[in-house]
Amino acid sequence: MSLPSIKAVAQELGINLGGEISDEQQEQVLVGAMRRDLKPALDLLHRKAHEAKSNGGHADWLEDPASEIGKMLTRIHAGDALRSLASKHFCHGLQLSFFNCCKGVVGTPPTQPMLVQIQCQAGPIAYSDC
Repeated sequence: MSLPSIKAVAQELGINLGGEISDEQQEQVLVGAMRRDLKPALDLLHRKAHEAKSNGGHADWLEDPASEIGKMLTRIHAGDALRSLASKHFCHGLQLSFFNCCKGVVGTPPTQPMLVQIQCQAGPIAYSDC
């Protein structure tokens, strides 16, 4: 499960998941659960956001998708909701891009995203069986 602490966070916030939940409450629950369940990956993305801001553009990351942090990064990037919340709450609004299963960019996306995807599948960045 991507965010096993959702139920506990909702309970702590006094939010009934079986009832009407405002957009703000939904965001509070998801962000709270992300903080608990995905902290190492969010810390990495936050550091990369600062790196991107300091160099005026973007910061790349490359992680083994089978590693603990790699699995977390995949969960963050795989769904629109978590990716947009990570950008808003942990990356100072910078865009998050994801390639293959192991590479990402915080900030300005690559000018040739299809080439990066190819290079993540067939080298030199990574391979399809990584």
